Amino acid sequence: MASVSYWFLSPSLVLALLGKWKGWDRTKPTPTFDWRAATLDVVIPAKNEESSIALCLASLFEQDFHLRRVAVIDDGSTDRTAQVVRRYMQLSGNDLELTVRHASIGKTPGVREECEKSNADALLVLDADTVLTDRNYISGVIESLFKNAGVASACGEITPFTRRRRRALTRASSMLGAIESELGAEPEARPSRPSAVLEFFTVMYRTALYVFLQRILYDGHMKMFGSRLNPIGCAVAYRTQRLRECFAFAQPQMGDNLSNSEDIFIGHFFVWKGWRNVQVAGVHCESIEPTVVRLPKQMYMWSSSFFQALYYFNALPLSPFKQMKNRARGLFSAPKSAPGGAQNRRIQEQYRAPWGEDYTLRSGRSMGWVDLLSLLEKVSYPLILLYLAICHHTVFWVTIGVEAVLATTGVFVVADSGTRWKSAGMMLAATPIRILSLGVDLVATLRYLWDLATGNRDWKK
Repeated sequence: MASVSYWFLSPSLVLALLGKWKGWDRTKPTPTFDWRAATLDVVIPAKNEESSIALCLASLFEQDFHLRRVAVIDDGSTDRTAQVVRRYMQLSGNDLELTVRHASIGKTPGVREECEKSNADALLVLDADTVLTDRNYISGVIESLFKNAGVASACGEITPFTRRRRRALTRASSMLGAIESELGAEPEARPSRPSAVLEFFTVMYRTALYVFLQRILYDGHMKMFGSRLNPIGCAVAYRTQRLRECFAFAQPQMGDNLSNSEDIFIGHFFVWKGWRNVQVAGVHCESIEPTVVRLPKQMYMWSSSFFQALYYFNALPLSPFKQMKNRARGLFSAPKSAPGGAQNRRIQEQYRAPWGEDYTLRSGRSMGWVDLLSLLEKVSYPLILLYLAICHHTVFWVTIGVEAVLATTGVFVVADSGTRWKSAGMMLAATPIRILSLGVDLVATLRYLWDLATGNRDWKK
């Protein structure tokens, strides 16, 4: 999520605005088979999620798409996560597989194991603190997953899952209410005032951030390049075979230590292979957000994972230079005819380039522009702001003010009509948090350089 700087009028944002200026998605459906016939397995990694796992499961089994198999992996929880899952099965009658580990080994190993033993067409990885808000969430992402041959992952839009929403969903279901009353599996009913304030700031910040990222940046990049850098890791559908290829690529080199956030690594692997990560508009999920005091840690995980992914797939940020070099070379050489395979391709897809890492190493990928510009922004923006704050106070405050106004205006324009003023107000109020988040990028940059210098590659979630 934080793999792209959202500082307004940044180069990566300019690319997104150019994509949105086109006003349409150039990709036409070229499915190879009916997505409705796709088989789907679901894996839910969970650790200490007793207060949310039942809500997650209830939203999953209310989907309008057939679930062939659902597996819950309790990764060494110290609370009653497994008990809640068992009670949910008893009360709902829904069938699922529960694996309980006595010691935590992380999210990635569980997802890999389920992927390796699944022969389904698609695998949905769903976090236990996430609720699928729309009943057609899965059908929406599965349809997009198999719309074109080049798509490898698909996800919907995410919004924060608030305490009020959690209470409303629980009260609307007698089964969920029974689980809460029997096991006490519920969040603090009346949080202390400091906790409520911290939670409010988190929801405010994330609500505005998600609108900005998903409606402006990611949507623009989708229209420009047909992909985003990585999917939303809390509720994403993968083509099982392609996810299996990612794990097979990683195993000899790094085992399950993909990066500090596995979805960023996986997304970059797909782009490196020439495949696409798509975001589906109109289908939503809600995820529980950390308190504002825990935000720096989560933002650091995302930011550091971006650097780590570029370490393994460095051909992507080098893509613009490869493309310019190849174009310059083409000016002084006779044009070559397209390979027979490209000429005779049955499935024509506007965004599609030859697949495979060989092509990436030779010619780069268009999405590499986003990687390169995001890398430059992550390194330069914190340093520029720090310099202005120390040496040019007036310019610093003018810069902050202009950025806040432009970012707020952008959110107002793209937000849903009934929430525009609310979303814009949240974006403006969250300006201090957004400014401080650039400091997290600076820390992540320094830590990454330290890792390179010391040879540390123990990058895992």
